[in-house]
Amino acid sequence: MPSRFPRVTRRAVALGAAVAVGLSAGGLVAVQVRAVQAQEARDEATAAAEAEAAERELRAQEEAQAEAAEALAQEWTAAVEEATPHLTAADATLADSLGRVADESVRDALGAAIDAVRTMLPEPAEGSAAPTATSTGGSATDAADLAPSSPEDLRDAVAAMTAATAAVTAAQLAWQAEQDALAAQQEAARQEAARREAQEPALGGPPSTGAGPDCGGPGSYEPPKNEGPTFYTSTPGTGGDGSNGRIPASQMTPLGWCTDSQGNQQWLRSDAAAALTRLNEAFRAEFSENIAVDLSYRSYEDQVEMREAYGSVAARPGTSNHGTGTAIDTWEWAAYSFGSARYEWLVTHGPEHGWVAPDWARQGGSNPEYWHFEFVG
Repeated sequence: MPSRFPRVTRRAVALGAAVAVGLSAGGLVAVQVRAVQAQEARDEATAAAEAEAAERELRAQEEAQAEAAEALAQEWTAAVEEATPHLTAADATLADSLGRVADESVRDALGAAIDAVRTMLPEPAEGSAAPTATSTGGSATDAADLAPSSPEDLRDAVAAMTAATAAVTAAQLAWQAEQDALAAQQEAARQEAARREAQEPALGGPPSTGAGPDCGGPGSYEPPKNEGPTFYTSTPGTGGDGSNGRIPASQMTPLGWCTDSQGNQQWLRSDAAAALTRLNEAFRAEFSENIAVDLSYRSYEDQVEMREAYGSVAARPGTSNHGTGTAIDTWEWAAYSFGSARYEWLVTHGPEHGWVAPDWARQGGSNPEYWHFEFVG
């Protein structure tokens, strides 16, 4: 009968083998778990390193941005500090030039340039006299953040404002030079008037308003009536812009006869004076006397006085033919009245020399004035 021992041994061997296999598999699982755990640890370390690197990069970017912002703020502060005195000077020039330039457009341009600069500056703090980069009460960076423009834009605007300021200054200097020249002319005229007033009148003087001895003749002359205000022919000055009532003497010629009782010569535009002289020669051949000229050239100031004295009967200042040196009034004597021989002769023969009685001044006209004649060339 076979022995049982060998069979038991085979079973034990088989069981041992199974146990060995189980232990081997368990060890493999443990190894795998530890490997996973190690990988996870490495991944966590990598992620932590990457996060730390990202954080360092972010901090570096923020620091660079802060440095750039601070640099921009400092540049803006410098630009504002540069702009402030120019703005103050421009404001002063604009205020000082009010009514002291010939052309207001230069002041308008300066005002626009000032506004352009001021809109670029931060609002000044309460009680601050002038805008600065830090006048908002915050830091320079805060001021730069509030600024709507770049420092370059501000500097360009300041340059334009400075140029506009120089233009206004030049215009003001030119205006002042004109005013000084005008004042000098007026003073010279005043001194000349005072000199003439101090002299004894050549032909009798006030209160007589009669014609000089070479005006008219025995057949036409009438004694002065001294009725109403007295006006005399204006004497042109050396200056004048050529406008009505401001004709310079260089463009005019005094007549060779009929100086008034104050010693004033009768002045007309040179071509009108030459034509009237030829007409007077023909008149003398007919009547053996000169044309009795009472008034000729009339300055703008004298036109104003006549308008004030006579109202709408006198021409509006700046529109009178007398103000251009192309009109005369004869003395208001009966010998020159409508229908008189002298009046009719002048009406008939005056046009041969360019002198006419205008329709409005004729008998039946809108403003009959038998004494008024005009040069039409």
